[in-house]
Amino acid sequence: MKKIILIMISFSVLFAIQPQRIVHCPTAGIADNGKLLFFVSAFPGDGLRCGATLGLWDRLQAGVSYGAMNIVGNGSVKVDGYPGFEMRFRIKHEGISTPAVALGVETIGFGKYLSDRKRYEHKSRGAFIVTSKNWKVLWGSLGAHIGMNYSFEENFSRGFSTYIGIDKDFKDAVGFKLEYDLAIGDWKKPYGNGYGYLSAAICAYFGESSYVTFDFFDILGNIVGKVPPSREFFVYFGAKIF
Repeated sequence: MKKIILIMISFSVLFAIQPQRIVHCPTAGIADNGKLLFFVSAFPGDGLRCGATLGLWDRLQAGVSYGAMNIVGNGSVKVDGYPGFEMRFRIKHEGISTPAVALGVETIGFGKYLSDRKRYEHKSRGAFIVTSKNWKVLWGSLGAHIGMNYSFEENFSRGFSTYIGIDKDFKDAVGFKLEYDLAIGDWKKPYGNGYGYLSAAICAYFGESSYVTFDFFDILGNIVGKVPPSREFFVYFGAKIF
């Protein structure tokens, strides 16, 4: 696993991207036209998930991801039940005093894929709408995000949620993120304790915007029978292809 993380860091220095997510939940950020964005994540259970997104016309992006668990170690590798897909369209660009607005559909989830429940540990957004606004403040950028979604997982059962979050960087070098996902469908046992999902990330930026994050998912301990938080490692990078 250490070798995997070192390789992920080395790739991140080579490219530049526009941030796409708070911690797990999407922002209204859209990939530049002709830019191919990548992410690689390592998560508990010796899991690894990779994804790619292509930006078109500065308003539309389409992406795909796939992952597996138990990649490092003994025993069989457990792959995701299906690839994750994303389509995101920005219906309004950000103005001086107005936020950007985007809507989309995605089946890209995070954490373990739970085959018996037909869901990811942290559900994919499904259909969503999100608004984002950024300001220059305190030696860097501050972003605020509010979204609403309905997940398609668990056969479309208990999928409604809203989420909020912020991200802050300092001199394009380091930063942090905070995210809260209400996740009403995960409030009740046997799966949830009714707290929702509070997550945080520490970020290190390279080049023009490529970055790595060390994430802490489910800080409040919403998932029954699991010691919080789950620690994850992400690398985001990209390349202009046309």
